[in-house]
Amino acid sequence: MNQISANSPYRSPTPQPQNNSEVNKQQHPSRAFTAPYTANVFGGEAKFQPIPTVTFVPATSATIAARITPLPGGPSVGASATAKFLPEIVLRPNDAGGLNVSVTPKMQLELNADLTAGIPNILGTGIGVRGGGSASKWFTFNAPQASFNLNPDLSFNVSANLNPALTTTQRIGLNGGVQGRVSASGFGAGAGVDQAFTHQTQQEFKLGGPGVKFEMTPAGRPTITQNFDKTVSISNSYSFLPRTSVNANAQAGPLTVNAGASVSPGVTVKYKVTFSTDLASKTPPKTEVSVSPGVRVDGDLSVGVSLLPRDWPVSLSASVAAQPYVRFSADASYTV
Repeated sequence: MNQISANSPYRSPTPQPQNNSEVNKQQHPSRAFTAPYTANVFGGEAKFQPIPTVTFVPATSATIAARITPLPGGPSVGASATAKFLPEIVLRPNDAGGLNVSVTPKMQLELNADLTAGIPNILGTGIGVRGGGSASKWFTFNAPQASFNLNPDLSFNVSANLNPALTTTQRIGLNGGVQGRVSASGFGAGAGVDQAFTHQTQQEFKLGGPGVKFEMTPAGRPTITQNFDKTVSISNSYSFLPRTSVNANAQAGPLTVNAGASVSPGVTVKYKVTFSTDLASKTPPKTEVSVSPGVRVDGDLSVGVSLLPRDWPVSLSASVAAQPYVRFSADASYTV
């Protein structure tokens, strides 16, 4: 007579049904909430990140400006040169589904020219209208760059890279606005609203450089490694930037104080090519096209002093300003 051993495991003749959700988890691993959506399209990778990137720049600047007004209240021509310090702090989701924070110090030299015409005082009401155009050219230098990544598995890394970059920017625009002003006994105050439409092109040359990386994982020991970014990238971008702004000013003798705020929705299209400088690796160039719609909100507070009498047809002034701004943008790109 056959007997079943007490130590023999019992196996059901039919497999036990599994929970459908467990099967789905095994076949489709959970996706991090902040990870971008990606797809293979025509041999390249299309990527869309719906979570916005936040850029904060606590800018400060110093400006010297000159203006010629041949007739009182008539058209005027102005030119200025501005030096800016632009530390850029960027908060964005990374490709691993975590969070990236980067800090990049920047210095900028800007040259600007403009032509303005209008009616400064309509029928003695103190209200005037003005309009004009402007053209600007500036050069931006930045290095080094520090970056912090926190990933969903609680691993994190901190890296610092040289990555020197030179950016040249050209901007032309048209603007118009309404201004009200009152004055008495050498003191004046005014306020206004302006609308501007700006076309901007930009070129960037970025050279990869040596760096260091610190990394920590939940189950491992911290590691410090050297990083040699053997790349050169060249990019071109196009932007259309309408801007609505409000401003107020007060003047006492040669001293002028200006304050303002503006909102600038817009879109930027960027074309970027990255080359490897490591010839032995035979790495082909990488091309990326991206579209970044967004909105920028900024404020402005400046204090200036007139270096010539205000009733002269030629004016010369110097000023210092704080111009912090924050920008929110979404990103979509295609890379081959």
